[in-house]
Amino acid sequence: MFNRQFLILVGVGLVVVAIVVGFILMGTKGAHLDLQGKILKVRTLATDEKDSIVVLDFRVRNTATKQYFVVKDAFVVVTTADGKQVQGDTIARTDMNRVFDYYKILGPKYNETLIMRDKVGEGQTMDRMVAATFPLPEDEIEKRKSITLRLEDVDGPAFELTEARK
Repeated sequence: MFNRQFLILVGVGLVVVAIVVGFILMGTKGAHLDLQGKILKVRTLATDEKDSIVVLDFRVRNTATKQYFVVKDAFVVVTTADGKQVQGDTIARTDMNRVFDYYKILGPKYNETLIMRDKVGEGQTMDRMVAATFPLPEDEIEKRKSITLRLEDVDGPAFELTEARK
C-alpha cells in the first residue's frame, strides 16, 4: 500500500511537530497564573453556643514568572462531619485587630490579615491570615472533614487551599 519512504517521512514529520509543540508549551509555562500553597494553622473560637470564628494562617507561592496574583476576594468554607458545606463571613483587617485584642485565647497574630488588592508577585511567597465567622458551634467545626480557602484573582482565576487533616 504505502511505500516505506512515505511512512518514514510521515514519522519524521510527526516527531518535528511534537518537538515544536513541546518548545511552545515550555516557553509559555511561566505565563500562566498558578498559586500553590497550604493552610499552616487553623484556630477556632466559640463566640457563643451557636456561632464561631475560624482563623486560618496560610502560605501561598505564585509560580508564574510573568503575572501577579491580585486578590479580589477570599472565602472560607467548612465541610462538616456530615458533608454539609458552610461558607463563612470573612472578617475585615480592622475588625481582626479588635478580635485579637478582645479574644486573647486565640493566641498571637502570626501574620497580617489578607486584604483585597494584596499582590503576590512573580515567584513570590506570601504568608497571610484570613478569618471568618460561622453559624456553627465550635465543636461542629472541630469535627469537620475539611476547611477550604478560596482565593479569587481580579482577572478571574481562582485557587483553593484545603486543610490537610491529620
